[in-house]
Amino acid sequence: MTAAPRILAVDVCGTLYDTNTTAGLVMFHHARRGHRWRHAALTAISRRGVLRAGLVAVAKLTRFDVHRALVLISLRNETLTSLQASAKGYVTDHLPATVIPAAHTRMARMRAAGWQPVLVSNALSPVIGEIARQLDLPFIASDPAQRAGRLTGRLARDLTGQKRKAVEAYLNRPLDAVAFAVITDNRSDRDLVAAANPAILVAARSPRKWMRNWDAEILCH
Repeated sequence: MTAAPRILAVDVCGTLYDTNTTAGLVMFHHARRGHRWRHAALTAISRRGVLRAGLVAVAKLTRFDVHRALVLISLRNETLTSLQASAKGYVTDHLPATVIPAAHTRMARMRAAGWQPVLVSNALSPVIGEIARQLDLPFIASDPAQRAGRLTGRLARDLTGQKRKAVEAYLNRPLDAVAFAVITDNRSDRDLVAAANPAILVAARSPRKWMRNWDAEILCH
């Protein structure tokens, strides 16, 4: 009898890299394309300060990520091929400085032990796809919407809160039919954490309060 596959779902932003890869890619893209005003506006809302704190507060109250929406809107009328070209430069030249070594090491050890990693991220597919290509891994990510060959500034598929459904669709079977593990830093991934054995939670410096509610390994960096 064939053994069930051993699937390891791996988050990206805050887990493998200490950065928001969607915002990082889009800011890199605007700099590369010479979009000075768009780049300046995104820098202003992304830099730590009163404005950024206000956007975070609004997101907590409304459950609507205003910062993410503004980042996406800034891509309106850009082409997917141009964004993909930017992703190659961003992942090669900028992302390595944000690597979280402990998470990469843990993933590599599990891969060597027979687990099959799959990158599963809410971030945009151009940047996650390029990361996956360089790591030689499959991936599932949020897809930007297009109309007449141009990006609309919205998403065609958003993985926020939908990761378990997306992983099961990718596998074409429920998670309880496979050996399943997860590495993540996201509270919103609790549906994956609940199904995982082992569950590995990545934390900066010390575990966050919600992490202590799970029977999980805490990986601090």
